[in-house]
Amino acid sequence: MIAWTRPAEAYAWMIRHDYTSCAQCHADPSGGSLLTPYGRAQGELLLRSQYGKQADDAEPGKMKDFLWGLIPLPEPTILLGGDVRNAYLAAREKAGDAPAGTDNRFISMQADFTGQVMVDRFRANASIGFDYKGAQSNAITHRDEYNLISRVHWVGVDLGEDKQWLVRAGRMNMPFGIRQIEHTLFVRDLTRTDTKGGADHSAQQHGVSLSYNAEGIRGELMAILGNYQLNPDAFRERGYAGYIEWAPMTTLAFGASSLVTHASRDLRLGTELTRQAHGVFGRYSPIQPLVLTAEADFLINTQPGNGAGGGTHAGFASFLQGDYEAWQGLHFILTGETKRDGLANTNWSYGGWAGCAWFFAPHADIRVDGMLHHLDRSGIGSTATTFLAQFHLYL
Repeated sequence: MIAWTRPAEAYAWMIRHDYTSCAQCHADPSGGSLLTPYGRAQGELLLRSQYGKQADDAEPGKMKDFLWGLIPLPEPTILLGGDVRNAYLAAREKAGDAPAGTDNRFISMQADFTGQVMVDRFRANASIGFDYKGAQSNAITHRDEYNLISRVHWVGVDLGEDKQWLVRAGRMNMPFGIRQIEHTLFVRDLTRTDTKGGADHSAQQHGVSLSYNAEGIRGELMAILGNYQLNPDAFRERGYAGYIEWAPMTTLAFGASSLVTHASRDLRLGTELTRQAHGVFGRYSPIQPLVLTAEADFLINTQPGNGAGGGTHAGFASFLQGDYEAWQGLHFILTGETKRDGLANTNWSYGGWAGCAWFFAPHADIRVDGMLHHLDRSGIGSTATTFLAQFHLYL
């Protein structure tokens, strides 16, 4: 089945407003999750729909703040945030003459609370949340159901005269490609660089990273030490991940990513695996309502042995997306994608998304997506259709 998404709270299409850097609006220098005071202000002024005429010098007011301004915080010393996302999923997959498989259900997709304490150049950032079923790689209680989870927890130090460098250690999202909300896109799934953290892989890893954010250029390099919320140690991947992005214009940015990891026992395959992903990505806004984003990644998977599944296999994943903001806060989104897994006996899969997202009120949005895919699973083709409706609140 086409899986469901979880939120990134990072919108690559903010480049339509001349924002190429993520560190202005997010505590994570590569984007996603906890917002800075500036990010909250832009969310109120530029992200959501406005009803009635808005002055050019309008101020965001208290509605932008944590819990809609009900609890004042000493920002930026203390940042607090949270996300609650629920969804309805209807999926159907048909392979040949076999009966179609269906999946229809309501899903509690996310219930996370995130905070950061900052003293001078020192930062401590962490999240705590609840998951009914799944997200085992994020669990800190390790039950079959009803787990407490922590997606990220790290400490860091800002360096440089303008604090353009950040050194971090802890559990973080891996820096690679475009950090976007459609986490089940082929490029995010095959490179395992979404921010979800599913039952069969770790989207977040423990490690040490160095990031850089300055006018026109940003990047991050992470030494991956493994996911220490997984046991035994054989499941833990170790290696590196990183990206660099250059913005020659405020409405154009492109970059390159690279990732190499090794695990003695891969969670998906159950065997030793060295996996590589190397790719390019870009964002462009030719006119303010329209943003084009794209990514293409080459994959190399190496398993021991020369028998079935053994050896080195090449793969590929890509997407092209257009986001058109018809009215402030109302987005129409079209996405096409392709993949070849980079494993033995797999052929090409391809498909597309058509969606609409509406940021209709302070801290609230809804989204509806329809997806149609042709999938190849070890040489067996199938057609999958998916409908997904989501409601999201951020605190």
